[in-house]
Amino acid sequence: MDTTPPTDSLGGILDPGGAALAAELNDLESELLDTYRRLLVSQRNPLGIDQEAWTTCRQQARHVIEECVHALRRGAQPQLSRQLLQKTRRLGGARISQGIAPVYSVRAGALLFQVVMEALGDAAVRHPGAAHQLMSALISLQTAITRRLEEGAGGFDLFLLDVVCDAEQQGRHGMAREIHDRIGSIASLALRQLELYELTQGPTPTADPRLGSLKQAILETLYTTRDIVTELRTRTNTTRSLQMALRAFISAMALDEPLVEIRVTDPHDLLPRSLGDDLFLMLRECLRNAITHASATRVTIEVHVDGAQARATVRDDGVGFSPRLRTGNGLMSLTERTSLLGGRVTIDSEPGKGTAIVLSVPVGRLDGRDDEQDKENHGEHGRGTAARA
Repeated sequence: MDTTPPTDSLGGILDPGGAALAAELNDLESELLDTYRRLLVSQRNPLGIDQEAWTTCRQQARHVIEECVHALRRGAQPQLSRQLLQKTRRLGGARISQGIAPVYSVRAGALLFQVVMEALGDAAVRHPGAAHQLMSALISLQTAITRRLEEGAGGFDLFLLDVVCDAEQQGRHGMAREIHDRIGSIASLALRQLELYELTQGPTPTADPRLGSLKQAILETLYTTRDIVTELRTRTNTTRSLQMALRAFISAMALDEPLVEIRVTDPHDLLPRSLGDDLFLMLRECLRNAITHASATRVTIEVHVDGAQARATVRDDGVGFSPRLRTGNGLMSLTERTSLLGGRVTIDSEPGKGTAIVLSVPVGRLDGRDDEQDKENHGEHGRGTAARA
């Protein structure tokens, strides 16, 4: 007798109990998407009203349904690619730039859950043998929607961070103009006047040697001014942006406890912008866990970047937990994101003894744009930063 479990066209092992639900959900996809949009429009949600927004919303909803079908067939949630996560994150930033507030994405996610849940419930009634799979299907549906809402929220945060960084950069450019126009112009004028004076005096052995020293001092002022202006106009410090983002997040929480300390060091300024964004999202998740679940009075965040890797450690003095027994969306998302970056997560915790989470990620070039951006923005001199929030 052949005991080999059945497989689908992709070679994946089928879950017989969920196959009927999966097949019906797959057949209903177009109908569910039409119902979904009709309800969005009835709720005056711009994600259904605006055609451009609906195009991306429909694509996300279709992926959610496909993931649910996958989980029903194979009994496991699919691993999302880094490209898909990045696309979802960028979508969160794009929507806020279009004037679509994050609350509409949350409402749309809840509505999609309702639409698909009702379809799964009806299908389970028609296929009594698959009724026991309904709960796992709903969990899969919730996970797929939550993943996208988390990435979209991350994109929203990064959009705001970009706004802050752009404002900071504009301030630096303004300062560069002021230094160039005021100090640079005055020093240049002083040098020209001194050179004219030397021409009118002609070569003379009795010339005051202090004039030579004065000319050298003016030249040094011009060189220093030029260096400062160049630095202000071209340099962006990713580690400082990471630290600013973390401090802004903590300030927005407006909590008396825990006390949070942040130390970010990048001696050679090697942290690429996109990796800094990923680190911010992961450290923010660690902070949320410490604030929400740990009942901690003190949290420390340490990030150190060297030529090979970025290592981030988050420690708290909270209640602790057993890593083997706790598995939630936050920890799963943290592990998945680190894995997609080629890194690893280490969790050291036990009840009553606090928690230490260590993220180790290689400092590689994630794409050509990062490489060119870093060549343009990063100078030879590194700098470390330390702050207390």
